[in-house]
Amino acid sequence: MSQIALDGELIRLKSCKLALSMQLAEQDMSGQTSSTASCEQGEKAKELKVTGLIPFTDEGQLSRLFELAIAKDEAGDRIVRRIGSGLARAVKIRQVKFCGQITAPEHPTLMAWNVSFQLREYLSIPEVAEQRQPQADADTKQSSEQTASVIPTAAITDAPPAVEVSSMEKILTGIDNAIGEPT
Repeated sequence: MSQIALDGELIRLKSCKLALSMQLAEQDMSGQTSSTASCEQGEKAKELKVTGLIPFTDEGQLSRLFELAIAKDEAGDRIVRRIGSGLARAVKIRQVKFCGQITAPEHPTLMAWNVSFQLREYLSIPEVAEQRQPQADADTKQSSEQTASVIPTAAITDAPPAVEVSSMEKILTGIDNAIGEPT
């Protein structure tokens, strides 16, 4: 039987079931061809779908679950919660936020609400690793009096871009320069 706790508070669900999902985003790179080429776009946050029953006699648990789901911090953002669950521990999910929809329709045959909600991983391991990578942008620190605009050298000259030449071409160019142009 699965159990789940948020910030150390046990969510008492009968017949609790957890389902894990994770989107591996990619983009089709084949254009109009039949190629199977694709471009990876990273790993998205894992999501836990939680389902279970709350008996009609435990209205307080249903109320508390909705309070946890809608709670926000001072900035108006949904609260990040520590999660306790065997499945979450197995896939290294440490923090989650409520996301999507939370539902509690009456069960058709039992005297209970059929509760369903989703929790999305907050600061996933790939996200933390991505944040630790050095940024491609230039350092924005500037001194107040020593700033100057920089113009790329390609913009100043109309010379073609440098092309790497082979050793044979270098020898032939040297001979050509030594002989000079005919007059």
